[in-house]
Amino acid sequence: MKRLLRTLAALVLLAAIPALSLADTTHVVRKGDTLGKIARAHHVSVSKIKAANGLKGTRLVPGTKLVLPGAKAHPKRRKARSKPGAQRTVRETIPAEVIEPRARLASENLPTEAELAEAAKAEDAARPAFDPASDVPGTEETLKDRLLRVAQRMLSVPYRFGGTTLWGLDCSGFVQKAFAYLNRDLPRSAREQFEVGTAVEKANLSPGDLVFFRTYAKYPSHVGIYLGNNRFVHASAREKKVTIDSLETPYYVQRYIGAKRLLFEENDVRN
Repeated sequence: MKRLLRTLAALVLLAAIPALSLADTTHVVRKGDTLGKIARAHHVSVSKIKAANGLKGTRLVPGTKLVLPGAKAHPKRRKARSKPGAQRTVRETIPAEVIEPRARLASENLPTEAELAEAAKAEDAARPAFDPASDVPGTEETLKDRLLRVAQRMLSVPYRFGGTTLWGLDCSGFVQKAFAYLNRDLPRSAREQFEVGTAVEKANLSPGDLVFFRTYAKYPSHVGIYLGNNRFVHASAREKKVTIDSLETPYYVQRYIGAKRLLFEENDVRN
C-alpha cells in the first residue's frame, strides 16, 4: 500500500513539473527571426512554441533562447574552408531548349560574337557602297561645284554621333568627309572648323560656305554646307540622316552664329 502511494505521488509530481522532452531542442533568436520562420525551419507549430515558452504575443527579442517542443534536430553542417586565393566555381545547368539552338547555330558556321566585333571595328575602313565624288563624264567643274555635288550625293546617309564614314556621319564628320573628297583637310569638330576660313556675313552667303550654329553647347556645335537660296545640307541628329534644311526655319534662325568661306576661287577649275 505504501509502495502504491509513493508511486502515485511521484506521478503527480512529474505531471506538475514541466520538463523538456528528449526530442525538444532550443533556438537562440537572431535578428530577423519570426515565430513563423522558426516554426517552418524546425517543423513545429507556432502555437506549440508559444505554449512551451509562455509567449502571449509574437514579438521576439534577439538573444532569447526558445524551447522547440518536438522539433527535429538538424545535424550541424561543416563549412568547407576554401584555400586562400581559391576561386569559387559556380556550375549552372543550362536547359536543353537553350543548348539546342546554340548547337544548331554553331553547326551552321555563323559568325561568332568576336567576329562580329572585329567586323564592327573594320566598319570605318570598309569601302562605301557608292562614291559621292565619282566623276561626271565630259564635265568641268570648280571645286565649289564639286563640293556641292559631293555633299548632295551624301543625302540620306545615316546620322551617327562621332561618325566619320558613309556608314554614319555626324555634322562635322559630314563636312570633313565632303572636303576630303576635294583633298582638303578640315579639323574634326564644328568648334575647330569655326576657326578656319574667312568670316562671311549672312547676307553675303555663297554656295559652299560653312554655316554654324549653337545647339547643345555655348560654342559652335553644329555645322552645314550652304547650298544657296537659304538652304544648307547637313547631318541632322533630329532627322537622323544627312538632309537639307532652310536657314529660315525658326530653330536654326535662333541658333545661327555665323559662316566661314574657305577661299575657293571661281576660276579654280578641276579637269
